[in-house]
Amino acid sequence: MDGQALQARMHQLSWYHTIDLGDGLCTPGAYDHRPYLGAYGLPKDLTGCTALDIGAASGYFTFELERRGALVTSTELPQWLAHDFGPQYASQMTETRAQEYLHDPYQFAHDAIGSHAQRKMINVYDINPDSVGLFDLVFCGSVLLHLTDPARALMRIRSVTRQAAVIATVVYPLPTPEPLARFMGEPGGFTWWYPNRAAFEAMVRSAGFAGWEWFSEFRLDYADGQPGPYHGVIRAWNTPQRPALLDNADQPPAHLIKEKASLSAGATLLDPYREKLRRLLGR
Repeated sequence: MDGQALQARMHQLSWYHTIDLGDGLCTPGAYDHRPYLGAYGLPKDLTGCTALDIGAASGYFTFELERRGALVTSTELPQWLAHDFGPQYASQMTETRAQEYLHDPYQFAHDAIGSHAQRKMINVYDINPDSVGLFDLVFCGSVLLHLTDPARALMRIRSVTRQAAVIATVVYPLPTPEPLARFMGEPGGFTWWYPNRAAFEAMVRSAGFAGWEWFSEFRLDYADGQPGPYHGVIRAWNTPQRPALLDNADQPPAHLIKEKASLSAGATLLDPYREKLRRLLGR
């Protein structure tokens, strides 16, 4: 496509991620992760490493891992209704529209960037060394909240982690040492569990990782500036010692560190997440 045709096609798609495609083209994502990238603690140099991006959506983190030198495999569900929905879920989209949202933006960005990332259509519960292989770095961002059984998903993530995993999810900002989770469980089953920090840490530990560290916490606002859900990031590993892979990594931006104290002290859970995504999927 020429530039005009490429831009026209881009705007026909519904984007979860904001992605710089080059040549002045940037996808209109619901989220722009670029200002928050440092909060995920990704290794700066992944040359020669293999990486897995679980639940890649539009592909921002897939392409970022690839830009850092990794040989990347991403996963996504084969079809929209393969999501961990509740029995009362009723899609606001036609089946064709849902399939387009699930697959077309990623493929469009993949082609526009000239990515070499591989893609596997698989449910997170089915991930294991036989189905996808082993990876030096496994990334899982904002997936666990959509699962009825995030603890089992973390066990599957651990099973394919050769060195380290970076895991981010919405957390309930309840400052207590007790491992507690807020059950969202809306009738349609779009989101399920928001663990507090202690519960998120306990789930990672229970998954069998050899070690882990709490890396960051921040509010991930929407690309249009509206306040978004509160997130926590844990970096875990399967090696006997903390892998050197994690040493030369991004650090949270200074403004996020500054904001952390006020957010942790008395934050209430902001949950425009469901309505925001519903508007995105229904447009």
